[in-house]
Amino acid sequence: MERNVDVAIIGAGTAGLSAMSQVRQAKKDFVLINGGELGTTCARVGCMPSKALIQVAHDLHRREIFEREGIEGGADLTVNLPDALEHVRDLRDILVDRVLANSTDQMGETFIDGYARFVDPGVLQVGQEIIHAKSIVIASGTRPFVPDEWVDFGEHIITSDTIFEMEDLPQSIAIVGLGIIGLEIGQALSHLGVTVTGVDQLETIAGLNDPSASQSAIELMTRTFPVWLGHQAKLTSEGSQIRVSA
Repeated sequence: MERNVDVAIIGAGTAGLSAMSQVRQAKKDFVLINGGELGTTCARVGCMPSKALIQVAHDLHRREIFEREGIEGGADLTVNLPDALEHVRDLRDILVDRVLANSTDQMGETFIDGYARFVDPGVLQVGQEIIHAKSIVIASGTRPFVPDEWVDFGEHIITSDTIFEMEDLPQSIAIVGLGIIGLEIGQALSHLGVTVTGVDQLETIAGLNDPSASQSAIELMTRTFPVWLGHQAKLTSEGSQIRVSA
């Protein structure tokens, strides 16, 4: 089967859906192509589940001020981590379903489920289908980067794509990469009782470029967990654990 369109969009994440909105406004013929999981990175493994985890952690952390507010019994509150993580996944799934309900679920033949590959300039193949497009938008997204030398550490390496699928949390964890998601996850895990250390090879966090804002952010974050900046993380095996040095 072959078809001709004005625009082919590869990737149904935030960027792809935004491109689709612009193409629709221009009243162009288009197809949206996506292989793998549907739902944006933000909804599935990014800012939305991390915000849900932060809320659970914040609710638990507030027990420390209950006595000042006249609320008794706060010191006895604990968290069932498997149940808390299941709650986060439930909220995540609701948010993903909402994204899909307002996008790909309503698209009919303009949405193609599969992986696209170029066979010629302006020509894509998805399964047995050939797409001829005047313009092609590549919005295939990103994935967490795991250095080759870390792959052998296996299940000890957790990424933002996998942490929300965990049934329980480790006693201690190093967050390597202190961008927005790394900081959110680190802060939440610390408030849930996990011993957290943050590491980033840059001298700043959260992608901040303003020196004053960066210093304020670092001072604020180190109230929650220690951070090592300006150093590359090095991993070595130590029994059943991983030693992180920088």
